[in-house]
Amino acid sequence: MRKTGFQFVLISLLIVGLLSACAGGNNTGGNGNAGSGQQENVNPESSSNSGADSSTGVYAENGLSKEEKVTLKLAFWENGGGREWIDHAIETFTAKFPNVTFDVTYSPTIETIIATKIAANNDSDMYDIFSTSIAGEGIHQSLAAAKKIEPQDDLWDRKTYDSDKTLREQQSGVYEGTGSIEGVMYSLPTTQSVTGLFFDKNLFEEKGWNQNPRTWSEFVELVDTIKADGLTPITYPGKYPAYLNFSFGLAQQYSIAEANGKLDEFNDVYRNYKHPYFTREETKQLYNHIYELGKKGAFPNGVAALTHTQSQMQLLQGQAAMASTGEWVQNEMKESTPNGFQWGFMLVPMTENPDDTKYHMSYTQGGHYIWAAKPELNKQWAKEFIVWLWNLDVQSLVAEKGGSLPVRNDFMNSPELVDKLQDAPKAVMEYMKNNQVKGASFSRDGVVSDINADRANTIVTEMLNDVALGRLDPAATLQEADDLLKKAIESVK
Repeated sequence: MRKTGFQFVLISLLIVGLLSACAGGNNTGGNGNAGSGQQENVNPESSSNSGADSSTGVYAENGLSKEEKVTLKLAFWENGGGREWIDHAIETFTAKFPNVTFDVTYSPTIETIIATKIAANNDSDMYDIFSTSIAGEGIHQSLAAAKKIEPQDDLWDRKTYDSDKTLREQQSGVYEGTGSIEGVMYSLPTTQSVTGLFFDKNLFEEKGWNQNPRTWSEFVELVDTIKADGLTPITYPGKYPAYLNFSFGLAQQYSIAEANGKLDEFNDVYRNYKHPYFTREETKQLYNHIYELGKKGAFPNGVAALTHTQSQMQLLQGQAAMASTGEWVQNEMKESTPNGFQWGFMLVPMTENPDDTKYHMSYTQGGHYIWAAKPELNKQWAKEFIVWLWNLDVQSLVAEKGGSLPVRNDFMNSPELVDKLQDAPKAVMEYMKNNQVKGASFSRDGVVSDINADRANTIVTEMLNDVALGRLDPAATLQEADDLLKKAIESVK
């Protein structure tokens, strides 16, 4: 497998940074000068409720010194989720630990600012904590290979600051959905997006349709019932057929693999670009299920012409019963959602055992890297801050202000917190609470830089519409894709 050299990536990033500076010099975030790389200091005054104990020189919560002053440089991606939640986290953290201050850069184009810093290769000027959104293909793998970023696996076994349970015990499926590089996790998520089938709960209740099918047979029965009632069972934007993968994709392959006792084997094949992949049982069963539904007329006629807005309008206008999308759909379609529409959510079960685990694609977000060359004390406090981001008060603001899903599974135990969720994210959390669910991610441990690998993925995506309309048996295309993948793997050995 071909790996990109770190030195080459540094040169590439420097070019990207310079071009971005020329093209986007007026694009600023935060206090208006973050876009130029200048930093905004956030140094809230300490609170009388700080964790400092006058009888000892260390904090009881983490064993770190109360006396040693530390300033953490943080690069924050200011996107649609806003910055209120991160500002709250910084304020409460520094109130608890008054010897720690922050020097923050906020920017909607933080990826190019970080890329420029990385290219400069100046450890003292580099951020201690920085967004995982970085410009440059292969940069994540290259940073890990060069040991430029700090592993964070150990944090999963840390207790959250507001409970007696570890992050691993409290995670809502994001552990399985968090990407790793060569089996090591270098960032922890603070938010997530989840995809699957979204529907109108009120319509389902009116019709008496099954809102939580637990087996493939139950799901097919639901499709047949909806079809008999005169609606299109499932819609998706055929102009962008990969949208169908939001509900019929890699996550469902993981479900099948676990049910067949081959989870580790499948995970290794996918993460490490091994052959065969497209003709494995998990892949064939997935696309055969889509083909089965296609022959039943489960998807819209003319699906290939639908944009994502048009397909979601089919759901909102009562022409289709379910749409393949993510929980962001509520914000995306808020101006078009009719009164009385209540968002519901389900995952497609792939097997006949109702107790089998169902997987969803977890698009984990909000992760931050830690620069490995920073002083040990800085790195320790950086890790403490990342754990702090899992506090429920922070997670509540992430959900309320950012419209994202929290990462803690106990969020649904608090009616007060649940009330702050929008309906679509709330439906996802309710489903997770009532079903055995895990997350999956698209991340891989390496890159196969051969055109045949791209061609293999392309022909499988391009066949989706024909398979979903029952016009094409997927077997031949899957075999062709595997043959291309084999060539790609052999070319880089």
